[in-house]
Amino acid sequence: MLVEESILKEYRDTDGLCRLKPENLRRYRHTDYPKLLEALAESASRPNLMRDGRLKTVFTWTYFDELSDNADQGVVAMLAFTDVVPLLPVTRDWMAFQHQGGGHACQQITVIATVIDPKPAIKLALTEIARSNYHALDGWFEGPETDPATTQRYIADIENLGLTCSDQARGELCESVYPVDATPRSMKVCFEDIEDLIYLTEDERAKPLILFLSSNSD
Repeated sequence: MLVEESILKEYRDTDGLCRLKPENLRRYRHTDYPKLLEALAESASRPNLMRDGRLKTVFTWTYFDELSDNADQGVVAMLAFTDVVPLLPVTRDWMAFQHQGGGHACQQITVIATVIDPKPAIKLALTEIARSNYHALDGWFEGPETDPATTQRYIADIENLGLTCSDQARGELCESVYPVDATPRSMKVCFEDIEDLIYLTEDERAKPLILFLSSNSD
């Protein structure tokens, strides 16, 4: 679902931020959503409302079986707000998007994000990470604490790319959701032509993440 300020403004607090998660994340992260999330969740999960056809083709149950050397897919990269949303630049299309991760745990991550094409080397590397974690732990890679070795392997892989995964990013890690800290440096490592987005990564109140989303095994 494409979102514009006309949709978000009624949900903004006095500080100008729009909240996607309740404050008590540990208890209510996947079960109790604020008013905005309730309003967006149903339409955000419908593939026919996504921004373009690439997203519709990636998230299928048999996706990895269908991959070929000619497939220009593998992961979808986003600059995503997962907690609170500031005013968004009109230079990009922004959408409310709900994605299932965590393997058989069927966790839902809901974000407001813009899709960005990653550099070919980054896309290839993250596609391989997604492949290696597809059905990880027999489909129970629910989060960073599920298996420390799996998490540490992911962190080592992205560090080899010159990227980092701090506590905020790590909290979103699960099968089919691969987060990276969004900093001016990491944005330039991952993408071309993103100067209109760099200032968003410097907002400490509503710091976005770079998310690489792939097919979930359940």
